[in-house]
Amino acid sequence: MKKHIFYILIGMAAMFSLASCVKDKLYLLPEDDPDYFNPDEWKQGTMVVRTDWSRTDQGIMPTDEYYLRLNDETYIVSDATNTFRHLHPEDYKVIAYYDPTGITIADNIATVDNEADGTLLRMPGMLMVSEYKDAKVMRGDTTYVDLTMRQLVHEVNVIIYMRPGDENLISNITGSIDGIAQAVDITSGTVTSNYNSVITLPLTLKYVDYNGKDESLKGQQVPAYECTIRIIDIIEASSQPMELNIVYNDGSEEKRTVELENILNNISKKDDTTYVELDISVDNNTNIRTSIIDWHVVDEGHHVAH
Repeated sequence: MKKHIFYILIGMAAMFSLASCVKDKLYLLPEDDPDYFNPDEWKQGTMVVRTDWSRTDQGIMPTDEYYLRLNDETYIVSDATNTFRHLHPEDYKVIAYYDPTGITIADNIATVDNEADGTLLRMPGMLMVSEYKDAKVMRGDTTYVDLTMRQLVHEVNVIIYMRPGDENLISNITGSIDGIAQAVDITSGTVTSNYNSVITLPLTLKYVDYNGKDESLKGQQVPAYECTIRIIDIIEASSQPMELNIVYNDGSEEKRTVELENILNNISKKDDTTYVELDISVDNNTNIRTSIIDWHVVDEGHHVAH
């Protein structure tokens, strides 16, 4: 009986020893030996790409699909985490981006479409891209890549406050801002255009809570011309004039210019809506009928007075 047990133990030891040798050979044998590995698996690698959308305005993924690009291969995906198997071991450039309506992406350049009159589209979709990351896929291993999404299109809200009753003297106000960028490199965030850089302001009359600097109007609802636009950025060194054309009920017109003094620079790096707020007053007894009393910027919740 003891002799049988002895032989069994010897056999088990030999099996463990053989298994150990096979495992060692699996990782140490040359690649051209087909007996110990599957060339479709062991010679290739896996990449897991995880995207973080918390720094975008909404803080969540878009409801539709977005793109992940690994070198020259582009994949349409819909999950925050995506796994790519059977990748050739090499260095990869990895980027994720959401391709919204109203923006065309080609050769890494995102270009805002035009309105019918040739000015920039006033409300393109939200362009969201990740950093452009380097990753190395190793043979028989898994590489993890974490991408933080950032938003390159942000909203600008323009509000022109009036004194109660002044709206009865004005027929309409139209406006535009010059120096708006039309195109940006999604891999670097660098503005790449200096053309078609005017965006018109679709101002409409509303009654809103006053948020200007006139203490006598605090807590009141006042007439205001208001609009929201979305822009990529401001072209560097632009003077950023905001032109207003005021049409009065008697048919006369007046043009006013507000120099925004580069306050919209680097808007693609901001995290919230920028508010440009103006106070105007109408005086029927002067040749210059409309006075811009004051203007200021509300940027990410902080007032910047001018």
